[in-house]
Amino acid sequence: MITLISIILAGIFVGILTGLLPALPVYIGPFILYYFHGNLSLEYLLIFWLVVVSGSQFFGSVATITTKIPGEESALVYLRDLDYLTLDERRALLYQTAIGSLIAGITSTIFLYVALQYVNLDSLPFLSSVKFQIVLYTITLLSLVYVSKNYVWTALLICLGFVISPQNNYAIGSKWFEIKTLFQGYTFFMVLLGVMIIPQVFTRYDGKTESVDRLTKITRRTQSVWLSIRSTVIGILAGLVPGPSATTASVVAYKITSGATNRIVAAETANNSSVIACALPLLAFALPINQNTLIMSNLADLKSLFLPSAIFENSFIGTLTVLDITAISLIVSLFIYYFLSTHLIDFYARLVMQLHSRIKVLLVGIIAILIGVDLYTAEADVVSYLTLLLFFTTIGLILKFKNISPLPLLFTIILGDKLVWLYLQAYKLYF
Repeated sequence: MITLISIILAGIFVGILTGLLPALPVYIGPFILYYFHGNLSLEYLLIFWLVVVSGSQFFGSVATITTKIPGEESALVYLRDLDYLTLDERRALLYQTAIGSLIAGITSTIFLYVALQYVNLDSLPFLSSVKFQIVLYTITLLSLVYVSKNYVWTALLICLGFVISPQNNYAIGSKWFEIKTLFQGYTFFMVLLGVMIIPQVFTRYDGKTESVDRLTKITRRTQSVWLSIRSTVIGILAGLVPGPSATTASVVAYKITSGATNRIVAAETANNSSVIACALPLLAFALPINQNTLIMSNLADLKSLFLPSAIFENSFIGTLTVLDITAISLIVSLFIYYFLSTHLIDFYARLVMQLHSRIKVLLVGIIAILIGVDLYTAEADVVSYLTLLLFFTTIGLILKFKNISPLPLLFTIILGDKLVWLYLQAYKLYF
């Protein structure tokens, strides 16, 4: 029990910090899990992951509203609306978004828990069939192509992922593995650093901030129940769609809502429900559909865990399953987030301003630490590692400049072996 409390508190701390710190709101938690998971059981891994990602979105809105510094990417959709709000309106907005985030988080957690009771291998055994998985993974790949809107680049990214990802699938021929030697020693987190984190950190922020004073009090305003429910449902549905689910949820909820404050509340509420709902495909089908679930899928593979069945095993509390203890812990964490996000606002505002004034130095330090830890665990030497990192960073900068998502590349790198096996099986079955 002490370990569980420690995991929850650690997750809350990291979730708050990554929400208040721009540029790295969502990836720090899974990185920590990857390098320091040790002998942590599955429930602790899931609890830490979900607590961090929900907290980063919960407190991302605090950073955005108090200082106009985007604490998470989906906040960009309503950034200009803050210019038209008075200080009193922004005080009230902090309370409204906190209520919306709490409602969204609890509702999506219940949805995830209930859905997994019916969508699992025991009740639906066909989920593990080759035919179903071929259809499922093909639809996901096509969805990633459609979401990107740039079909040529997306196809090239998928091909690159297929080239470098296979590890043990020798049915594909020796030539494939001769090409793969060019990428000998790469790690998934090297790719993630290169194509996503480094370009995002160093091309997004212009250093302009807005000073905000006297946010110690929050004006409470009646929250629209219908607005919260509608936005939560939008977030849950968006969370099940492959791609940038949180951003998609925020954009959709924002566009169908009128009024500056209502639009912001809707965007934040939808965002918070989507980051939890997106775990459903991973936990039900072992199918990652966005960056967060891709990292957790990779971690599960490293620990030889098949999530759709492992979540129903007994937890350290014998009468509860892994899924039970995860859902309970997440709901408790959401109430703690709500309490903290509606108090100490003045402290958060000063902290964000101080962090942002030193943001470049701080982020360079974080990136250096991540590279150092990954290099320590990698098989490649320093020169080979840095050469490969430069290659992937160049790709990431090009994608950032062209506004193309690197998700198809990450998806095929993580699932390359499985996809190749599935399509070879389909070829043998039908041709």
